[in-house]
Amino acid sequence: MSAFLVDVEHIDALLTAGLVYGRDRSPLTWYYPMPESGQPEDLSVLAHQLSPASAGRIGAMLLAENVRSVNHAHQRDQWEPPYLFQELPGQPDPVVVLKAISCLQNQSCEHPGWPDSEAYAFLDALHRMTVTQLPGWRELSNSAWPIQDRLIFDHPRPA
Repeated sequence: MSAFLVDVEHIDALLTAGLVYGRDRSPLTWYYPMPESGQPEDLSVLAHQLSPASAGRIGAMLLAENVRSVNHAHQRDQWEPPYLFQELPGQPDPVVVLKAISCLQNQSCEHPGWPDSEAYAFLDALHRMTVTQLPGWRELSNSAWPIQDRLIFDHPRPA
């Protein structure tokens, strides 16, 4: 499989979305490293949050993970470029953000350490937060989660 290095605008877009979505509710939070299974641990010490102050470090971490994947896939030894976060203007579209998350996941997963990386944990948390920004999500969030109506897809949801 092939991997490529995403542009800094891609990283900026993901971080901008996390910051903007976090302003509406609570800040984007992820846990890293995850404790070994079966070991009780205070997760608060593993919690990380996206903020304007942490965005540069997190962007550099995402870019480094992407470079690690490209290096592994193509047997290279390239360094990641310097990264400086610049928030993008406008309101992030959740569908665009979900596609961008998927792209970076696919471009960063080529090395064996990917599933245990902080980038993996961050993108997973951003994905979960972004899903809640989809049109209709908040309106339906007050309803029950389980589907019990066999005709659920036969009755379109009001727009």
